[in-house]
Amino acid sequence: EKRKQPLENHLKSLFLQQNNLTDIPAGIFDDLVNLEVLHLQENKITQLPANLFSNLPKLKKLYLSNNRLSLLPSAIFLNLPNLTHISLYENQLSRLMPGTFGPMALQELWLYDNMLTHLEENAGAFEGLPDITTIEISGTNVTSLPVGVFKDLHNLQKLVLKSNKIHNLENGLFDDLKKLQELHLHMNEISSIEEGTFDNLEKLSLLHLGKNNLISVSTSLFSKLKGLTIFRLYGNQLTALPDGIFDHLPDLAEIALHNNQISLIQPNLFPHKSKLTKLSLDHNLLTELQRDLFVGFSSLTTLTLHNNQLISLPDILFGETPKITQLSLSHNNLTHIPTGVFGPLKKLRKLDLSSNQFSSISAEFFDGLEKLTDLNLQDNNIESIKQEDFEKLQSLSSLKLGKNKLQSLPGDVFDALPKLSKLYLNKNPWQCDCNLLSFFEWMKSNEEKIKSKPPEVCESPKNLQNQSITSLTEEQLCLTTSPTSTPLLTSTLPMTQLHTTTVSTTATTTTPTTTTQLVGASAGYYKAIICISFIKCQQS
Repeated sequence: EKRKQPLENHLKSLFLQQNNLTDIPAGIFDDLVNLEVLHLQENKITQLPANLFSNLPKLKKLYLSNNRLSLLPSAIFLNLPNLTHISLYENQLSRLMPGTFGPMALQELWLYDNMLTHLEENAGAFEGLPDITTIEISGTNVTSLPVGVFKDLHNLQKLVLKSNKIHNLENGLFDDLKKLQELHLHMNEISSIEEGTFDNLEKLSLLHLGKNNLISVSTSLFSKLKGLTIFRLYGNQLTALPDGIFDHLPDLAEIALHNNQISLIQPNLFPHKSKLTKLSLDHNLLTELQRDLFVGFSSLTTLTLHNNQLISLPDILFGETPKITQLSLSHNNLTHIPTGVFGPLKKLRKLDLSSNQFSSISAEFFDGLEKLTDLNLQDNNIESIKQEDFEKLQSLSSLKLGKNKLQSLPGDVFDALPKLSKLYLNKNPWQCDCNLLSFFEWMKSNEEKIKSKPPEVCESPKNLQNQSITSLTEEQLCLTTSPTSTPLLTSTLPMTQLHTTTVSTTATTTTPTTTTQLVGASAGYYKAIICISFIKCQQS
């Protein structure tokens, strides 16, 4: 009978993660000749024997992340011709020895969240990796990248160098990366980039330079990146963008310029408009927008302009932007919207006008917004609203009106919104008196639509202050005079008999004063609460 081979000869995957391992004995894997995947992550391993993996010729994926490794032996990955993936992130590696990762068929190398401080002397660490497509070295203390550190990585497609402490980029650094498609350099301390640094990146489609210290950029710096589709420069200290910066980037689909200090956008800044789908200009210092600025953006779906200093909008701004689905203009200083300015935005679903200076709104604000579902008007100075203000918003389902100056509303104010299902009205100075009665009744009948948290409460009169409006009764709502020890007389009188009478004499006497207040109508009559109090009259 043929002798059965031992189990280790058939083993292809070995899972040893999360075992609190501190040491791996040399030779322990020598008999696993068919092993393809080895999981050693999430242990407490501090060092690895030099030849630990040398007898694993079929190993494809090696997971060593989240351990306590501080140094890798220079020959640790020799004789692994099929190894394509190494995860070493979240260790304590402080340096990489020359030749650590080569030669081999490695395709992915993950080194983020280690303790690397520099790569100057390690320019050969990535030698012998002709097939590698992805490298990530993020979350380290690396301050500079020497020219040559990425030498001969001709097939590299994705390079992630985010969250380091890199100060500058030198010309020649990326010259061998002719197939690079994504370059992530965000969350560093980059303040200068030499001319020509990106010139050889002909295949680059994504360039991420967000959250650095760039004060200015030149027109020619990005002129050779003709295939670029995503360009992120947000979170820098840019005060202006040079004319022509986007002239040679015909395929841009996303431009992120938010969180800078840009005060003016020139009308011809974006010459290639047809493919742009996302443009973020929020959190800048814009005070005005040029007329026709966004005309011709036929593919634009998202535009952010919030947190600027805009005081007005031109009458024609969105002339040819039919695909915008959301627009944010919140946290500006707008007091008025030109009639029809949103008219071309036929597919707009969400419009955010919160935190501006509007004191009123009108139906003309919303011309052409038949498909709008979400409107945010909170944190303005709006004092009154009429039913006709919303008559053009037949698809509106969510309306935010909190933190305005509304004291009362008519009961039919939202009758023009047949699809309204979410309404936010809290943090307004509601005056809880008879003027609010019809809207109070609407609120009681539509409580399921009101989503405010905390709920709407009275600001005045004082005796109802901070009480939930919907918890009141009609009698409480209409009793504007604070109750006294004098009994209240309630009567039902025709409207013509309601009056206030004061009787006085020249003698020292006690005179009744009668005050009558309208409460509500019922079949042509009015309920009245008559408050009788007694005051002492002085002799004349």
